[in-house]
Amino acid sequence: MQRDLPFMTAPPWAALAQLARVVSLDDPERLNRVQIRLLAFDGAEGQDAPLWARVVAPFAGDQRGLFMLPDVDDEVLVLMAQGDARAPLILGGLWNGSAAAPADIAAGGVNRTKRLRSKNGIQITLLDESGQETLTLETPGGTRVTLKDGPSQLTLEDANGNSIKLETSGITVTAAAKVSVQAANVEVTAGMVKVDAAIADFSGIVKCAVLQTNAVISASYTPGAGNVW
Repeated sequence: MQRDLPFMTAPPWAALAQLARVVSLDDPERLNRVQIRLLAFDGAEGQDAPLWARVVAPFAGDQRGLFMLPDVDDEVLVLMAQGDARAPLILGGLWNGSAAAPADIAAGGVNRTKRLRSKNGIQITLLDESGQETLTLETPGGTRVTLKDGPSQLTLEDANGNSIKLETSGITVTAAAKVSVQAANVEVTAGMVKVDAAIADFSGIVKCAVLQTNAVISASYTPGAGNVW
């Protein structure tokens, strides 16, 4: 693309990093370029022509890389490739007085929080608190996955009051309404299974090696070998 442009003498300003504002993401050539407007030239003639910039990524290749583009009206820092004003590159985005960061430095200048947050509020948060290191994935609707050390814990929860918690003492499943398990076969292996319910309803046959009970209530009873009657 830009590497095939004919040589031209670069204007002095093209050698300097420039502040710009994102105008559009609708690249007519479908190359994932971003249209920008240079802030230093606001009001100057000649800026009505589209200026399309490629976005620098930590790594990029054929069908791979980190795909994260700025949004319209975002402030970005631009550098011209080899000083060519026709080949702008977006180095990154900038926060400013009207665009706040998604997190703040803690009191005393302690830098513990790292956060990636999308425009609609999907976010990934890393908390580097010694002994309490935490990774949180969260949607704006309240669905959250939390991985935490000290002690080790994994929690999956939603805005409906449902949650699954894995911790040192075991696994806890909490449901606001009902828990449904569907499978061809379900196997449970444990030293003891305790069910605390007013009624346990089985629609099929219940088979066991030994049955110990304080009372049995049944509409019918079939005598057989070993049965008490």
